[in-house]
Amino acid sequence: MRNPNDVLKSLQSNACNEEYKYKRLYRNLYNEEFFLKAYQNIYAKEGNMTAGTDGKTIDGMGTERIRKIIESLKNHSYQPRPARREYIQKKNSRKKRPQMTS
Repeated sequence: MRNPNDVLKSLQSNACNEEYKYKRLYRNLYNEEFFLKAYQNIYAKEGNMTAGTDGKTIDGMGTERIRKIIESLKNHSYQPRPARREYIQKKNSRKKRPQMTS
């Protein structure tokens, strides 16, 4: 499998080229390294322990969970949960921020 950094650089360099056609992007979702790179990019950020629409947090992410996700993608059993956007009050502010809910 290709290195995620190489794939992402290729996607970035070709993103503005309307003639370029992306092929077989889906297969990159079978690469554990993509999930680990995504985890690496968000694990140290503020708010990373906020539960998603499925009620799970990043705390439960690991190679076993990644492998289960990949297997469900491969056997086409993955079913994304529908989400809708709601606005909730920001802390210490009168403004609201969007939040995805199931």
